[in-house]
Amino acid sequence: MKRVDLLITDEFYTQYLQRNVEEEKEPKFCQHDFRHHLDVARIAYILVLEHNDLNYFIQEHGLAGRLAAKEVIYAAGLLHDIGKWQEYKAGVDHASYGAKLARDILPRAFFNPQEVEIIARAVYEHRNISSNMSFLGERLHRADNLSRFCHNCDYNADCPKRHRKEVTVASLEY
Repeated sequence: MKRVDLLITDEFYTQYLQRNVEEEKEPKFCQHDFRHHLDVARIAYILVLEHNDLNYFIQEHGLAGRLAAKEVIYAAGLLHDIGKWQEYKAGVDHASYGAKLARDILPRAFFNPQEVEIIARAVYEHRNISSNMSFLGERLHRADNLSRFCHNCDYNADCPKRHRKEVTVASLEY
């Protein structure tokens, strides 16, 4: 996945990840670091594969093939919280800000304009579920929720999101 490799080594991507780390020194719950981004990317891809939706995704968006689809899904997962630092710093919605950042970063990793829009839309949509969200936006939202097992977290009692998370093993079924 050469384009994903270019994405994760992009100077601005790594700077934004570092800003997330700096803004999340306290409290320690729900870190939005590379590990979380990669978890979400992998889970989103698994969700697509488990339901045999990869061919649908390729055809629906006119993607070049399986590798292109995989790179698009991974890029969306790797970018979904890239603007979180700006939410902490200035109160800006991280999903909409992240979509803007994604549009700047993705062309440098050779994602074409159509792929950039698919990814940016999914990043924009990942925060809140809605009836009109895109296929990838819905998978990204679901993957983000499934990426954390809050009941095992040392900070669960203090977490503002704990009542909105899926916490049972059954929630892994999609």
